[in-house]
Amino acid sequence: MLLPVAAPPPWSGPGGLCELIAEATRAAGAPVTAAAETAEPAGGPAAVARNAEIVELVARTGRPPGLYRLADVLLEYQLSRPGEALHGLARLLRPLEAKPELLHTLETYLEHGLDRRAAAAALHVHPNTVDYRIRRIDRLTGLSPARPADLQHLSAALVARRSVGEAGTARADRSFGRT
Repeated sequence: MLLPVAAPPPWSGPGGLCELIAEATRAAGAPVTAAAETAEPAGGPAAVARNAEIVELVARTGRPPGLYRLADVLLEYQLSRPGEALHGLARLLRPLEAKPELLHTLETYLEHGLDRRAAAAALHVHPNTVDYRIRRIDRLTGLSPARPADLQHLSAALVARRSVGEAGTARADRSFGRT
């Protein structure tokens, strides 16, 4: 939806865009996810396209419904851009594809800020099970969330994997002569 305005509305607070989305959620009786940005008329088509990408990205990365701007998803947005690096990042997690419980554990562990107890509670397993699975992830991928550089790669790989999808990772492997 395009809203012509004389001045950009406030993001939050009374009469702000976040409040507008909250009202839309109440009126619809269902969660609403939206993206917004201010643009001059000439930049309108690009802003609409970018906002559509942001809403799709928010849904793919499992973020909660609400109002988003590009600034809220900068890293994920950049990591989801097409290219060799995107597929390379996604392939980092390929060893886990046959072990969906490991992928789910990794996602949950990262979502809970590397808190093994919180991740265990969310997964309905013992914290030691989370530790065991994290060690298995390290053995299979060579990447451990306990190492800062690896943590960045694992987070980026999850975003990339969601961007290309499982079929996209396998397709990319075939196109680069990997099996």
